[in-house]
Order: sequence, then structure tokens, then C-alpha cells
Amino acid sequence: MKRFREVNYLLCLISLVGVLSLLIGSQIVLAAPESANPSLQPMPNQEEPTPESLELVSRFPVKQGESGGSFEFEVSLNYQGTERKTFEFSLDTPQGWDVTITRYYSTTEEGQIEPTILAASLEPNLQYPERVIITATPLPGYTPEPGDYVLTFTAASDGLSDSIELKAVVTNLPLTYELKFATANGRLDLPVKGGEENHIPVKITNTGSGVLTNLSFTSVKSEGWGTIFDPAKIDSLEPGETADAQVIMTLPQNTIAGDYRVLVRAGADSPLMRLQEQLSMRIRVQTPTVWGAAGIGIVAAVIAGLAIMFRQLGRR
Repeated sequence: MKRFREVNYLLCLISLVGVLSLLIGSQIVLAAPESANPSLQPMPNQEEPTPESLELVSRFPVKQGESGGSFEFEVSLNYQGTERKTFEFSLDTPQGWDVTITRYYSTTEEGQIEPTILAASLEPNLQYPERVIITATPLPGYTPEPGDYVLTFTAASDGLSDSIELKAVVTNLPLTYELKFATANGRLDLPVKGGEENHIPVKITNTGSGVLTNLSFTSVKSEGWGTIFDPAKIDSLEPGETADAQVIMTLPQNTIAGDYRVLVRAGADSPLMRLQEQLSMRIRVQTPTVWGAAGIGIVAAVIAGLAIMFRQLGRR
């Protein structure tokens, strides 16, 4: 019985040694490939360098408006890199337009012109990138026809660059309101006679592109003179249309001959304001025919009287 127990203890001890041998052997086998091939071991974590890039972005690259107006675009400069860089700006603009680049936040005092920017020094990897304002305005005297006008903005530094196209869409020409007032023959030196009606033909023309309404006439004249207009009022005048009228001027019979100044005004309403043009006319008052003949007779009588008087004096 005692021998049987000893045998069991011995078997258990052998089994325990075998299990331990297996465990130790497996750890050696698993560790062996790691030390045998160092190239397969994972490398420590290393950050790759950030590649340089520049991106120009505009939230609203296409804008629409009437001819003659300005178009303003906001552009963001997204620069990714490792160091500060200075980017030079350039513009490719349509003919007849003036384009400027200014800061997004203006510090110019009221009434002063914001200077245009030619370059900007940019910090990399900013959360809120630098922004500029690009303003396109037609040159003085130039009215763009309806259509698309594209300008290109470019920023570049040491081979790193980007461009963006900005489009101004001109929809239509703005309405203009202009009035021309003149005599029918274009002359402002006019002969008239006292004691009768003098008809002076005039023309009023709508030289703008919008409709004019409520046209009327007024005058500034010498006291005692009468002036009426035929017609006295014109309801409306279409663009390019001309209306004829008469200035009927009546002078007193005893008006002294000579030159007088008379102002005649034509006015019209527009959606913007009341328009007014005036004619400064030189009125030459002529002596009526009856008084002219009488004057000639008086002069002749005076000459005859003087001749008789000289003859009598000569005889003495």
C-alpha cells in the first residue's frame, strides 16, 4: 500500500515537470522569431512632415448687379506648411474695369481711400485664415454691357501658388433720366415786337433711358410782359421722344426798343428727382411799324428845319 502511494507521487511529480517544460518551451519558441528578425519589429511612432499647400476660397465667387455698379468679393487664403511665407498677389482683369485688393478689416479713416495690397505674409496652419476683399469697378465713362465679366486672382510664393476665378454678372443697364430743352432753330437771340403776340417755337427731348412725367414750363420775365405756353403741360415723354411747344410772349405797346433777358424753364419728374433745364434768351424788342414811320418823319422834319435855318443864316 505504501509502495503504491509512492508510485502515485512520483507520477504526479513527473507530470508536473512535463507541464512546466512545455510552458517554458513555448515561451522560448514564441520569443525566438522576435529576436531572430529585428526588421519585423514595429518602429516607434513618428509624425510625417506636413506638405505645403495654398488654397484660395470664396464663399460667393459669382455676384450679380446692374451696369455701372461695383462688385465686391471676399477671398480666404488657406496656407498649410511649416513656416511663414510672403505671397505676392496678381490680377487678370477684364478690359474697362478697375480692380483693387484691400484688407478684410479696414482701418482707414472715413473719407480716405483704402490702399491696395500687393502681397501678404501668411502664418501656416491658422484656424481662421487670412482674408482679403477684391473690388471690381467699371472705369469712369465706361458702362459695361450686360454679360459675364471674369477676373482671376492669384497668390504665389517660391513655386507655391493658387488662383481663383471671380465673376461679375451684369444684368442690365441702369435707367438714366435726362432732359434737353432748346429753341426750334437753336438760336437764343430772338426778335420780338411790342403790342402783339410773339410765338417762339421750342423743343423738349427725353435724352435718358427712363420715362419722364409731368412736364411743365415756367418763365422769369420783365414786369408787365405776358408769357404762356402751348401746351402748358405734357403728361409723359418716352426715352428718345421729342415734344414741340410754343412760348407765346406778349409785350406792352409802349415797350422801349432794346435787348432784354428772359429765362424759360422746362421741368419733368423722374423716380429720382425733379429735373429742370432752362433757356436764357436774349429778346430784342423792335419798334412797331407805325412808330418807326413816325420816327422817320420826325427825323426828316428836324433835318429839313435845320436846312432852312442854315439857309436863312447864310443870306444874312
